[in-house]
Amino acid sequence: MILVVEDETDVREELVEMLELRGFEVRSAYSVATAMEAVRSIPGNMTLLSDLRLGDGSGMDLIRMIRSDHELSTRVAPIILMTGHTDITEHIEQAIAAEGLQIMFKPVDLTKLLPLLCKEQLH
Repeated sequence: MILVVEDETDVREELVEMLELRGFEVRSAYSVATAMEAVRSIPGNMTLLSDLRLGDGSGMDLIRMIRSDHELSTRVAPIILMTGHTDITEHIEQAIAAEGLQIMFKPVDLTKLLPLLCKEQLH
């Protein structure tokens, strides 16, 4: 299962469709709050693909919330951030690196994204 967290409807729907067409099972959320609801309700392991900047927080906030819960943190991996902003600060770059996260710039290049996704995610 892949959870796509993106606050821009068109971008979220396009990502979900592209991943589903490649055989992935995908759910989506539009905020930190709806993403946490999804993470808690989806059984089993999942990959998280989250926008860095969301309306009610950030992808980093979401990751910290997941990682602060032992049960959730063992089920959510890999975690991939995405952003449409090329002006991310050095502080954010350091936080991303410290967390051992991948970051992709939008529009997301599927040839770069697909190898990052767990092959077990295919159904």
